[in-house]
Amino acid sequence: MTPQQIPPLPDVARHVAQWCQQVWEQHTTLVLVAAQLAVFVAFGWLRARQLIRDSWHAHARLVEVLAPAALDFPTTLAGGRRVWTDLMGIAHPWRRRLLGGQPHLVLEYWLAPNEIIVRVWIPGPVPPGRVENAIRAAWPGALITHTTEGPSTLDAAGTVTGGTVRPERAEHLPLRVPDARTDTDPLRSLESLATALRPGESVVVQVLARPAVGRRLRRYRATVRRVHTGRSARTSIITSLIAGLVREMLDLVIGSRPHHATTSTEGRWRPTDPQQAEELREVRAKATLPLWEVALRYAAAVPGSGRESRDRARGVADGVFALFALFAGRNALARHRLRHPATVVAGRSLRRGALLSVAELAALAHLPTRTTELSGNRTRPVPAPHQVTGHPHH
Repeated sequence: MTPQQIPPLPDVARHVAQWCQQVWEQHTTLVLVAAQLAVFVAFGWLRARQLIRDSWHAHARLVEVLAPAALDFPTTLAGGRRVWTDLMGIAHPWRRRLLGGQPHLVLEYWLAPNEIIVRVWIPGPVPPGRVENAIRAAWPGALITHTTEGPSTLDAAGTVTGGTVRPERAEHLPLRVPDARTDTDPLRSLESLATALRPGESVVVQVLARPAVGRRLRRYRATVRRVHTGRSARTSIITSLIAGLVREMLDLVIGSRPHHATTSTEGRWRPTDPQQAEELREVRAKATLPLWEVALRYAAAVPGSGRESRDRARGVADGVFALFALFAGRNALARHRLRHPATVVAGRSLRRGALLSVAELAALAHLPTRTTELSGNRTRPVPAPHQVTGHPHH
């Protein structure tokens, strides 16, 4: 086709409009029935989806996890990677996800003066004992007790402020994962904050996570492939159509397509900048690990409702965000305002989150390493195995 044979865009739009008008005039009743049927099916699907998700909360379980005594950072970080890798098995097949979606887990850190309580919210579709067994296997000696939802300290407080945390850059760029050999536990920030809380004050940090499967995972892998070949990481259907049309027009006008100046081997783009090469290796390393869709929230509650209470609540919330600031690397976590934090935290709903690898998630969500000052008798002493001591326990 020559450039003279290409119809102008106004003519194409006019032909489409005329075709739509003809269909409407000839099949008006059929179009109306089809539209009403589509609305009815969409409404029924949304209503059924909402009922299914309500049942998740109605049959949910809440467990409290007490860490074993003398838990060090390398052990708890390795346990975190194991538990989140193990729990990838809770992902539903696509037929069940089509109607109800994928259920999510919620790990919560509840802070009170000189105390940290770790809780896990488990929705109804997850089989009983599935999460509990994974926790025991990851952290031998951890004590798991089933508890009930008591009155929330956030609702009883006078001033509550909170936020949600999301990656600053594209989610295919990894966060900085602490090195268990040289770094300290990031949750030590929460331990330090717990010692500074006053009577009546409380803090909650939520990590909501569900296995990344289906379309979301396919889109992520497609993004990584585009980055690997030197193309833009972000794209859309409209952008792709426009770019394709521009390439075809250039091919017709100048007889060849533009070539990008890149260093390639077997069709793969290789950056000449060493920093870009290192970033590309980290992106590929993240893509090889199991991925979770994660949302991060926090809320701080203090008594009173005056200006001093509001300033105090903001100060406590800033102390909570210190935990997330430690993960700044190729990517970083930025905080955003959370409206009605007490209601959102109590709802434990996850609409959409960022994709994190099991290594990143384990660094954010694991059992904290307790110190003597903060243990509050909330650790469980576990004797060493007889393989270590050389004799059985009596």
